[in-house]
Amino acid sequence: MVFEVGNYDVLVVGAGLAGSSAAYFLSKSGLKVLIVDVKPPSKVGDKPCGDAIGKHHFDELGLDYPTNDMLEGFVKGIDVYSPTESMKYRVLGEGFEVDRVKYTQYLLKKALDGGVEFLGETQAVEPIVKDGFVVGATLWSRGRGKWVVNSKVVIDASGVSRSLVRKLDSLSWPVAEPADPKDFNIAYREVRKLSKAVEEPEILRIYVSKTVAPGGYWWFFPYSIYGDVVNVGLGVQGGVGYPHPKDLLYKYVFSRDVFKGSQVLEAGGAAVPTRRPVASLVWNGVAVVGDAAYAVNPVHGGGKGPAMVSSMCVSKAVVKALDEGVASAENLWSANLCFMSRYGAKQASLDVFRIFLQKLSDEDLEYGMSRKLIKEEDLNTVSLKGDLELSVVDKALRLLSGLRRPSLLIKLKVVADYMSEVKKLYLNYPEKPSGLKEFVNRVEGLFAKVRSEF
Repeated sequence: MVFEVGNYDVLVVGAGLAGSSAAYFLSKSGLKVLIVDVKPPSKVGDKPCGDAIGKHHFDELGLDYPTNDMLEGFVKGIDVYSPTESMKYRVLGEGFEVDRVKYTQYLLKKALDGGVEFLGETQAVEPIVKDGFVVGATLWSRGRGKWVVNSKVVIDASGVSRSLVRKLDSLSWPVAEPADPKDFNIAYREVRKLSKAVEEPEILRIYVSKTVAPGGYWWFFPYSIYGDVVNVGLGVQGGVGYPHPKDLLYKYVFSRDVFKGSQVLEAGGAAVPTRRPVASLVWNGVAVVGDAAYAVNPVHGGGKGPAMVSSMCVSKAVVKALDEGVASAENLWSANLCFMSRYGAKQASLDVFRIFLQKLSDEDLEYGMSRKLIKEEDLNTVSLKGDLELSVVDKALRLLSGLRRPSLLIKLKVVADYMSEVKKLYLNYPEKPSGLKEFVNRVEGLFAKVRSEF
């Protein structure tokens, strides 16, 4: 039986970090908002991940830092290890290891305190489309069956499942843009209690090796609050036929002495979109945020910060559009301008770097790191800005020091140029929806060149 309920201004599908952030930002607007999630209330926000997030995201968005039981560790930097682990780069930067469930539910509670309504164990079945606009969704709830919500805007925050927008025609609805399976990382991770405390618990570790983690990396993220608890996982590039990440993690990582006698506290896996963002986060009556918008760092797979940024940008645009009377693509367009300038341009640039890195052999990675062809300060700039900045002097010095592999140096210069070109394109994102088609054609053309180059 299908029955209709009262109207809402905004329906948010998915109460993970992206959806709860959107609900929180919208709760300040006075709009009538409903947020739903397939999980029961106690499990909202529970998703396998590395749990790390940069401090700068909280500062940028004006969000409270995680404290008390929401905080599992402080981060002061990341060590990136070469394939043999004989070389490492240290990239400094402050951040947190968060209890993803408790911090997400903290934001959700603040949204509910602001008047947002929430329903758990509720699944989005399909969008409702009328006269070229999404005007609500059919939902299914345990014990309630199928029912309908009418809304002026639907925000899909359902993660990689993209439960609503994937049912829209991508030719007519840019938010439904599909992703290539090769642009995903398939990851598995466990939280373990070790037999002894970790040295430098405020430093995260990332290990790159085509043998151990083909097309990805494995990580060792301590929770410094506890000292002896770590988040350890491994990701591989999807769509290529690589072994299951759990098998690789157990074969190459958990066989190490540091894990002897360790206790498994949590375990699970997930797919992560590691590519440029969706070409448009909004269209007539609909928006995507977080993983549903492919808003994830393509190199290290971090998605919490960009999820919150995308939610902030979309929420502001929704309030503005509804104030103007209709949630058309044009009235919602400021969400794209906001996200692309704040994060999307950097993300697209890093997508070029990701494609380049996935094509390098372990020998090239080891050589490049050992000869400092990319230096720590370069890596820091890449991480923060998406720019691979090589000064004229450094280029000359590195060319002299790397004559044994001139092709690698040539590729490095080419990838830096492509990264700059892609970032510039995104920073000049079209001001109106009418310019989207040309923008997409230019982006696709550039990335076709990148893939043929590497």
